[in-house]
Amino acid sequence: MKLKKFMDSIAFRISISIALVVAATTIAVGWLILTEEKRTLEFELQSKGRYLAELMSRHVVEPLLYEERHEIFSLLNASMIGKESLVVYAEVYDKYGEVVATTYKDKKYQRMMPSPVGQDSIEIKEDKNSSIYHISLPIHVEALGTIGFLRLGITKEFLYITLKSVRQKLYLLAAAIIFIGIMLGLWMARKILRPILILHNGVRSVGEGEVGVEVSVVGEGEIKELALSFNRMSKKLKELINETRAAQENLVRTEKLYAVGEFSAGVAHEIKNPLTSIKMLIQTVKQKKQALSSKDIEILEEEINRIDRIVKDFLAFARPKQAEKTSVNVNEVIRDVITLTGPKMEQSFIKLIDKVASAPSMITGNYDALKQAFLNLVLNAIQAMDSGGGTLEIVTSYESGVMSQGLGNMPHNTPKVSVIIKDTGIGIPEKNLKKIFDPFFTTKEDGTGMGLALTYNIINDHSGRIDIDSTPFMGTTVKVEFPLIKMQNLK
Repeated sequence: MKLKKFMDSIAFRISISIALVVAATTIAVGWLILTEEKRTLEFELQSKGRYLAELMSRHVVEPLLYEERHEIFSLLNASMIGKESLVVYAEVYDKYGEVVATTYKDKKYQRMMPSPVGQDSIEIKEDKNSSIYHISLPIHVEALGTIGFLRLGITKEFLYITLKSVRQKLYLLAAAIIFIGIMLGLWMARKILRPILILHNGVRSVGEGEVGVEVSVVGEGEIKELALSFNRMSKKLKELINETRAAQENLVRTEKLYAVGEFSAGVAHEIKNPLTSIKMLIQTVKQKKQALSSKDIEILEEEINRIDRIVKDFLAFARPKQAEKTSVNVNEVIRDVITLTGPKMEQSFIKLIDKVASAPSMITGNYDALKQAFLNLVLNAIQAMDSGGGTLEIVTSYESGVMSQGLGNMPHNTPKVSVIIKDTGIGIPEKNLKKIFDPFFTTKEDGTGMGLALTYNIINDHSGRIDIDSTPFMGTTVKVEFPLIKMQNLK
């Protein structure tokens, strides 16, 4: 991973680019030098061969005129003495093309070329099958004309040795240049990119939450200005975040005070009605100076129970109990709720469409709390259709893949179980949809407005999500999602 990160870095890419340019340039220059060196050496070799041929042709004139074959052989043989001799074979012909004398360094050079009869000038031919030049020329005397022919074989061996030595030196030089180029490239890349790397580290620190961090101001020109701008931005960002936090804390305090006020007003309003009834009943009894009747006692009991229910709901919302959580089968909870609400559905002529999955859908939660939440939702659906019957559809399903944005700390990529409760009731007006989870908000005459607020808290406490979609006079669909427990956690 570190190697891949290093290879993806700008410094590495710049260094490799510089190294490739240096290597390509060095190889190109080396190839040109070798080509030119080879051409020069070949020209020099041919010049030496021409000189040797012309020199020997003058030396063999007299022996050739007097047919002194032994003298000619000695001259030819002398040209090949020594390891550094260029001549590998020598041949002399008379003017009719007959061999006068020949000598060879190796048998492989014997009679490599046809007789040069009829040649009127010096010729140099490169042998494609062996590394030699064939040099032939006529032996000419002014008074007599052409009296014979001379042919020499000049080896390229020393040329190749020289080229090999030059090539080795060039290889060493190229390796040194490439190595130095890579080192210089790394140094230059590091020097050029150091300010950028410093800025990168500063940006990463800010991204990790270290606002206000300042980087060292290095480099010149635009890079220096960029570092100064970053420091100013980081400082300003820290100031803005501090101001935002202070404003947020102030807002939270204000919201808490507002919430307390709302709660107090809600509780006071809800308790005021039963207290008014109790007060009026007591005043009536006091004025008439007579004992309470059984009906009066029944009214008092109902109103006191109502106050008790309001206080309990308020406490359950304001100070929810931390219920113990275990592995719970959501489908089993839904089945239990259907059993409890079945008689009420029959009384209200409601048709139930049961699509609860048979396979277990395990989540981490509290059975009783979940039962209360789903009971509230199903009862609300039944009450929405209480006037003239309808259809209630309950569906549970398992879904894999990315989970929609949830409440609490719900993961975004965990499998989930979905519970859909769909009714054909009166629906909820759009203006009320945003308020349905608010404490004490209700459209029912005898409701406390705490049912859905408690349901919301329970689902949120189980890392779940609840969505409500409703169309007036057509019905309401409630969708609840919970993250499933991984199978290994169930073992």
